[in-house]
This record gives sequence, C-alpha cells and structure tokens, in this order.
Amino acid sequence: MTAVLQEPVPGFEHEALFYRSDEDFLDGLLPFVREGLEQDETVVAALPRNRLELLRDALGDDASAVDLRDMAEVGRNPAAIIAVWDRLLREQTAAGRRLRGVGEPAFVGRREAEFAECRLHELLLNTAFDGGPSWRLLCPYDEVHLPRAVVRGALHTHPLAGTTAGRRTSPDYSPGEVAELFGAELPRPTDAVLRGIYGAADVPATRRTVAQYARTIGLPEEKVEVLALAASELATNSVRHGGGTGTVAMWATPGAAIVEFSDSGQVDDPLTGRRMPTLEQEGGRGVYLVNQLCDLVQLRSADRGTTIRVTTWR
Repeated sequence: MTAVLQEPVPGFEHEALFYRSDEDFLDGLLPFVREGLEQDETVVAALPRNRLELLRDALGDDASAVDLRDMAEVGRNPAAIIAVWDRLLREQTAAGRRLRGVGEPAFVGRREAEFAECRLHELLLNTAFDGGPSWRLLCPYDEVHLPRAVVRGALHTHPLAGTTAGRRTSPDYSPGEVAELFGAELPRPTDAVLRGIYGAADVPATRRTVAQYARTIGLPEEKVEVLALAASELATNSVRHGGGTGTVAMWATPGAAIVEFSDSGQVDDPLTGRRMPTLEQEGGRGVYLVNQLCDLVQLRSADRGTTIRVTTWR
C-alpha cells in the first residue's frame, strides 16, 4: 500500500501495521514502542509468543519497561480482549498516565472461526473506545502468511493503516460493518446435531446434558466443567432475557466441541459481555464470565433472535 505520513490525532488512535518479514515487523514496531517509553507512557504489547520473543530480544534492556503479554493466552477468545484493554486504560487513566498498546489478535495459526471473531473484535474496539481517553493501539498484520481476506479485512476495521514507509487514513474503513457482522447468521453445522428445548425449570438439566455430552465425546474433565458452567449461565440468560425459553444444540467436529444457545430475545449492544460489568449494570455478567472462561464465544443477534455459540478446541 502507498503510505502517507500523518501526525497522531487526539482520542483513540487505532492503526493496522502491515509487515512482510521479521525485520519489517521490528522496523514498524520498535519506533512505536520506544516513542511511548520516551514519552513516559505505559506500553503494553500483546503478541503471539514468537513475535513476543522477537520484540523482547530487539528491545534489549528496554524490554523490562514494556508489559509483554502472550496474545494466545489473553486473547485466546477474541471476545475477551476488549476487557483487557478496558481495564488497562482505566488503571492508567486513574494513575494519570497514558496507555500505548500493541495487539496482534489475528495471528498466524488462528482458525477460520477465530479470524471471523477477530474482525468483529477489531471493529468493536472503535465502538468501545472512541470518545474516551486518548490512547494508541497498533495492530500488526502478517501480509505474507495470513489469509488474504484477513489482511484485506484489516483495512475495513482500522481507521489508520501503515507500513514501515508511513501511515495514512484507511479509505476502506467501514465502522458500519459492526451491525452487519453482529447481525449475521453463523455458519450452519455440517455434522450431526443434538437439539433440545429448555425453560425456566430446565436449567439444571441443561447443564447436566451438556456436561454428559462433553464427556461422551472425550473432553477432559476441566473442559467439561467449563462447558457445564457456560451452559448454566447461557440457559439462565435465555430464561431471563430471551423470552423465558431457548434451544440448545450440540455437535462435534474432529477439532472441536460446539454448544450453541438460541432464543427469541435481541441484544442491542454488540459490546455485551466484552467489558467487565459494573456493579450497577443490569445483565451481561453471564456472557462476560463465559467469554473469560471459554476458547471461542460468538454472539450474534438480530430481529430473528440471539445465538451464542461456544466452541471448545480439542
């Protein structure tokens, strides 16, 4: 891409950085990180482990001044990442410091469903932080090894885009895609599906059924317990906010176990469950907990109702 130099803007600055090699990655990232350190900002970098080690080595003695986090851990479920940045921003703002972040959620090795959720996550970052305290977030994208659709998608989800040659506003930035992606139907399963209907009296039985299914397909007990808790929270959500009843579907693929909850309710806020609920907040706590515990959580809602799909990798 052709890059045009541009001065930083106040508020939340969200930029995609496209790189083609290790050297390219460091050439684009090191000036950004070191500038933050020179300005006495709190610098946090959440990257996949190989990129994290590359950055750590290149920073040398400065590495100890940067908060380095493994994106495969903090961002295992892309829907949990906003809560991390939200908490950091609140902490640094309260301390009178400015936050500067590096985040690579769409890293090489992600599965197709994860990339889809990363795209929604990147768009929702703008919804979550526009109009709030000033901070900068740089999101690296591997142009060579990522699927082409993922790289192109970054131009739609970031107001700014850059390479080592410079940066510019992205002409393809499409904040309106939030409604389209959040309201879209998830891909239908191609494997055999078990389905059931639950109501207010059926939440404990739904939890037991999901747990038994997870054991039957060979999930380890710790993952069984997480899925059972998710089932309890999401079935309860349907009863309270989705018309009093819902449908649970369960199926397995060679690499995953999937449990999906659907009801007739509608979620108006695409950020539901992505930020830590406040004490005064009504609703959202169950989805937040599920986002923190599970491998992949996909929430979609429109006039037709709401679906939450929970995927457990195996």
